Amino acid sequence: YKVLNISADNGFYRVDRYPVGEVLGPVDVGLKLFDKTGGLVIGAGLLAGSIIPGSNRLVFCGRSPTWGGFSVSTMGGAALIFDNLGLNALHITGRHAQPAVLVLNREHGEEVMVRLEPVPLEQVWSEYQNEVGFYALSHWVWNHFVEEYAETPRILAVGPASRATDFGAIGSLVARKSGLKPVDDWAGRGGFGSKLLREHNICAVIYGGTFVDEDFRDRKVADLWFQKRYDMRMKVKDME
Repeated sequence: YKVLNISADNGFYRVDRYPVGEVLGPVDVGLKLFDKTGGLVIGAGLLAGSIIPGSNRLVFCGRSPTWGGFSVSTMGGAALIFDNLGLNALHITGRHAQPAVLVLNREHGEEVMVRLEPVPLEQVWSEYQNEVGFYALSHWVWNHFVEEYAETPRILAVGPASRATDFGAIGSLVARKSGLKPVDDWAGRGGFGSKLLREHNICAVIYGGTFVDEDFRDRKVADLWFQKRYDMRMKVKDME
């Protein structure tokens, strides 16, 4: 299980590897690091990219600024593109000097390119392309960085509530090659948007890559598993 550790104050990063079994997903990593760093963990489970229902939810966990203890929130579908980084999770610590976008890109190589780029945040939030807040920031990030990606990236972003409160959410607009669509997903519980911005001074994350692994896509095999365990096909059990 590969975790990219990023220090927001100086941009330093490294990859740590955890044995599968000791760690099965981002919540395990978050619990391991909870009392050590207080950082934010963003990641996916080992089945990310597969057809198993729920496997492509992106998980956010760590110390909640809203409630004080360990908390978990998830975002639908956002792990599908995250899987293209060839990583399982991010662990963010430290605080950048000014509001920044975390840019993550893996293009036909072994290493993920990592950098922090400044954002005129208040100006963008107030209005950009007839949008405000989270929506304005999402489009600003897309227009400034999308050309760097060989495949369609995904953007996580926050709005003004993440600066003004301890319960701000992290949102993401569905992305296609033609641009961002007016369909949004949210990690709304626990105030992780506030944590990302107020503790780390990161207002958005754009990520994507060309890493391809063998994802589980065989629906017939999945149906056999679900039939044996639940006496119904996977799609039927999922709907239930």
